[in-house]
Amino acid sequence: MVTSPSSDPARGGAPAVPVAQDRARPRRRPSSAYGTGAPAQQPDRLLRGAGTASQLALGGLLALAPLIGAAGLGGSPAFLVAGLLLGLPHGAVDHLVPAWLSARAALLVVYTAVAGAGLVAFRAAPDLALVGFLVVSVVHFGSADVAFHAERDRRPARVAVAATLAYGGPPVVVPLALWRDQVDPVLAAVSPRVPGLIAVEVRALALATVLCAVVLTVSRDLRAGRTRDAVEPVLLVALFGTVPPALAIGAYFALWHSLRHVARLLRHDPRNTADLATGRVGPPLRRFTRQAAAPTVLAVVTLIALVTWPGHRADPLPATFAVLAALTLPHAALVAWTDRRGSGTPCRADGGLLSRRDIRRRS
Repeated sequence: MVTSPSSDPARGGAPAVPVAQDRARPRRRPSSAYGTGAPAQQPDRLLRGAGTASQLALGGLLALAPLIGAAGLGGSPAFLVAGLLLGLPHGAVDHLVPAWLSARAALLVVYTAVAGAGLVAFRAAPDLALVGFLVVSVVHFGSADVAFHAERDRRPARVAVAATLAYGGPPVVVPLALWRDQVDPVLAAVSPRVPGLIAVEVRALALATVLCAVVLTVSRDLRAGRTRDAVEPVLLVALFGTVPPALAIGAYFALWHSLRHVARLLRHDPRNTADLATGRVGPPLRRFTRQAAAPTVLAVVTLIALVTWPGHRADPLPATFAVLAALTLPHAALVAWTDRRGSGTPCRADGGLLSRRDIRRRS
């Protein structure tokens, strides 16, 4: 019990009147953050727009699925290669990210070394390298969406196995389980033994695990009031279950994963602070295009050289996978390091990221 100020006997006031504590304290609205009591903050406009655009893009493709199936479209590997190439720029500025976060230049050396090791692995042990690439892709895709949501909502990013599988599993596991007739020839073109190594039972178990993770994640989002987030895992499962994998994966990589990552990169570049604060997205996009142009061209030229080099021509599909795998491993490691360092934590007023060290200094 507490008493009102007018009940002080020394001031000759009226007798003490009990006031219930639960009435004296305003009730807090439920938080949108996982497992936290912190009040929800206004979502970042740029990331919210990128999320909406990716939902509309893949939702539109899903709506066209019956027409795509009736016309027999979407099965060509050209859709896959085109989507992967269109998504290349999202990792083309990895060499700039450490500088944005005031990190040591030694990270760039490690990045290059890991990329080279990936190429060597694909040449020395393509079976293990391809399976490892699939596993890394699940973790990278899933953790990227978890971090995207956390940064958009300005809440701490937390490691969530179920959410990682719910977002990262559909692009990889659903095609492996439901589109074997189209996926296995692609895997066999990269490594002939891999389709036989991934048994039917393994694919079924992986699919069941992903579906359980989707149910858990959707339920958690609905309880937290994040209805639009709850739609996303269902959208991904439906897309990869009904649209031919070459088209679905290509569209996902270019219009979902890469689009969201580029939006995060625009926020992380300190030179974009003033533009984004006033709602100008054009100048940051042009700046990113200039930054990503040379690395993207270099990757494409390398791929073309592998495919057309006289006397040593490589099959375009395996060559594309080898180049992407060599770039994916260090890229995924760098993104994970960035997220662990501070992405999804409380942001600076200028729109950039606070590292853990900066957070400790300000607390």
